[in-house]
Amino acid sequence: MIEWQTDMTVGIEEFDTHHKRIIALINKLHASLKAGEGREVTGEVLTELVNYTVYHFFAEEAFMEKYNYPEYAQHRTEHLNLTSKTLDLLEDLNKNNKNVGPEVLEFLVNWLKNHIMVTDKKFQPFVQRQGIPT
Repeated sequence: MIEWQTDMTVGIEEFDTHHKRIIALINKLHASLKAGEGREVTGEVLTELVNYTVYHFFAEEAFMEKYNYPEYAQHRTEHLNLTSKTLDLLEDLNKNNKNVGPEVLEFLVNWLKNHIMVTDKKFQPFVQRQGIPT
């Protein structure tokens, strides 16, 4: 569904690797929905996504703090919003036995496009201007 493109790079190899993993999870969800696996795989992917994003967001935020990234607060808020929304979707899936697969997929694709391609891309010029090793 989504293929890594070089224009997705944020200029920090570690974060590009993390983003590739997020893309892989989105693609896994898409494949499971297409194959009719639905609810069970959706829950597994969401759980994996929550765990992975916590790890990824911690790394990004530590980087931002270390180098005094000027848009840290706004960036962190986006991270908190994604985590909250993902947890809500997971709760809907588990508590209400609701198939939220298509909703999750749409949310993740939109988040990927907006957060990584806009917010995270701001890393690149900042890192270059500061001469930060990537």
